[in-house]
Amino acid sequence: MDETELERQRQGIEDAFRAGWIPRPMPEGIQRTLTAGAYAQARRVLESGGRTGLDPITIEAVRAGAVPGDPLPPPERAPFIRGVSDDADVIITGTGPARRVAILFSHDDFPGIRFGHRFSPPSDKHALIWLMEEIETGGLHRMMQTRPSADKNDIVWTSWGYQPHQGKP
Repeated sequence: MDETELERQRQGIEDAFRAGWIPRPMPEGIQRTLTAGAYAQARRVLESGGRTGLDPITIEAVRAGAVPGDPLPPPERAPFIRGVSDDADVIITGTGPARRVAILFSHDDFPGIRFGHRFSPPSDKHALIWLMEEIETGGLHRMMQTRPSADKNDIVWTSWGYQPHQGKP
């Protein structure tokens, strides 16, 4: 993979990570309101816990007493990967044929540890999604059960990777 393609892959991953998940805005002049379904789901989460796809603003509005039909503030940007801080750096690492795009990041559940993940070439538009899925389904927690050693730069590199044409590990 040449330098131009590596930089294109690096920039694409950084752009996606920095943008995070931004819900689609409402059309001009349309107010977002609490639906009966969202209300029921938020009540369930508030009473029993668990995961939900609702944005935190909706849950907080229900906690504060909002009912179906009440206006909601616009949704806010959410991190691209839950638990991963915005202090990530997307870099190009290695030499020669081992050059790769990598992301260096911190995770809320492992304070003081800097993680690294190398993306497999060629560039895959879904590579960051594969990483998000692996982290959000416990990949870091499974990996850290045997606490791998950090490299000379104090980076703990992930032990998985997306392999084209082989599916997710």
